[in-house]
Amino acid sequence: MKTLTRWIGMGTFFTIMLLMLILASRGQAVPYFSRKYRTSCVTCHEAFPKRNAVGEGFRMRGFRFVDDESYRKEEPVEMGDEAYKRLWPNAIWPSSIPAQIPLSLIGRFLGEVDLDGSRDESVMFLLPEEMELVAADAMGDMLSFYGDVIYISKDFGGSETESWITAKAWLQFQSLLGPENLLNLRVGTVGTQGMALFTARDANNFTTHFYQYTTWGMPKVKLDSSGLNDFKGNPFSLQPLAGIELNGVGKRWMYSGGLVASDVKNPVNEFPDSDFYVVGIGEKSPQDFFLQCAYKIGGLPLDGSAAKGENMLATDPQFWRDDHLMFSLFGYLGTADIEIEDAAGETSKSDDDFWRLGAGVQAKYKDLTVGAGYMWGRNDNPYGDLSSKSVDSGAWLAEAYYFVYPWLIPYVRYEGLDLDLPSDVAGLDDDQDRARLIVGGKAMIRANIALNVEVTTYTDGAKVEEGIDNTLFVLLSIGF
Repeated sequence: MKTLTRWIGMGTFFTIMLLMLILASRGQAVPYFSRKYRTSCVTCHEAFPKRNAVGEGFRMRGFRFVDDESYRKEEPVEMGDEAYKRLWPNAIWPSSIPAQIPLSLIGRFLGEVDLDGSRDESVMFLLPEEMELVAADAMGDMLSFYGDVIYISKDFGGSETESWITAKAWLQFQSLLGPENLLNLRVGTVGTQGMALFTARDANNFTTHFYQYTTWGMPKVKLDSSGLNDFKGNPFSLQPLAGIELNGVGKRWMYSGGLVASDVKNPVNEFPDSDFYVVGIGEKSPQDFFLQCAYKIGGLPLDGSAAKGENMLATDPQFWRDDHLMFSLFGYLGTADIEIEDAAGETSKSDDDFWRLGAGVQAKYKDLTVGAGYMWGRNDNPYGDLSSKSVDSGAWLAEAYYFVYPWLIPYVRYEGLDLDLPSDVAGLDDDQDRARLIVGGKAMIRANIALNVEVTTYTDGAKVEEGIDNTLFVLLSIGF
């Protein structure tokens, strides 16, 4: 009877997905930058949201093309005459604001099918899984901004579903000193593209879920088996954080780094106290340090400078191709507060000094892209007075994707996490290593409508992920 119920559920699931695809195929939605420049999404994306070389240069120049004024189809509203620059400091430096409200809406609709019967419910829908309202644009030659509000609904192993709303925003001052784009200053929620290896970022990948090396957090102590009243551990994971960032880009190199606050609850490990929270905001002022850098050999320049004198809006029939070899590095140095309350109500406090250091590589040749990365880490005192042992970590990934057609991209990723956890802490499972294989494909139904069909298989540590072994994910994404 259980098997029959599962097959009926799967039939219902695929019927609904087919109806969604029929409806989606009639969509004519266009994202904001496509409206502003009157161009297709594939000008800047291999398959949205993943950007191609043109899109990366556009982003790192503060949402501008080289000779941007020649491409805009909607002229901005001038905030002061150009002649005011010659009068400064006796006049306010001129800038501009978008002529239209620069909003885009992104929706993700997810279905999950349990392939091995490990869940109570064999089929689950998150409709929607995410709804994201984004505002982003340039304001004159030296300012750009970004902001979003996101509704998120996640299924944690089929055992429970949680929903919350996040918000983040930043303002960037472009080309403060020296050559163009050498030194830019960003304030607000920083690290949206920088809190990871440049060659493997959550905001720029094909799969339905984020990378494992960016989302894991130090395992918590279970209170019901520890004899403690409370345990507040290190909440750190690689996510956007509040702070100040300096970044820059040249033809073959890029960097970003700054000061951030890491004492932020992450829904992967611990839910915030409120259903609405601003990403990266914690109790501490920014005092942790991160640095990201990358170097590109071959292919189009990182800063989009090859576009000068060319028509950037002319759609290349092979828009995804950019033969190159790229190396990336990432480092993070931080401190977290550890607070423990024992059964008698006595509280002890200590610090956990920790670091992460990662290296990545990406190679693209014609229709094939391959990449790999490794992230080393150490937490000196993650369990405070409960254990004197430090914890070493190692997270790794290897991935590849291939353009069979401009609209059909199969991909594969194998990734894992190794943790050297102490065995003398009550309420802590010292075996939480994990590894998973992701095999899937992405189909671009339209330039702004994408379908992912993906199977995730845990080769190690399924019990860490709520006992999941094999799951089929079907994700429909749309942006307009």
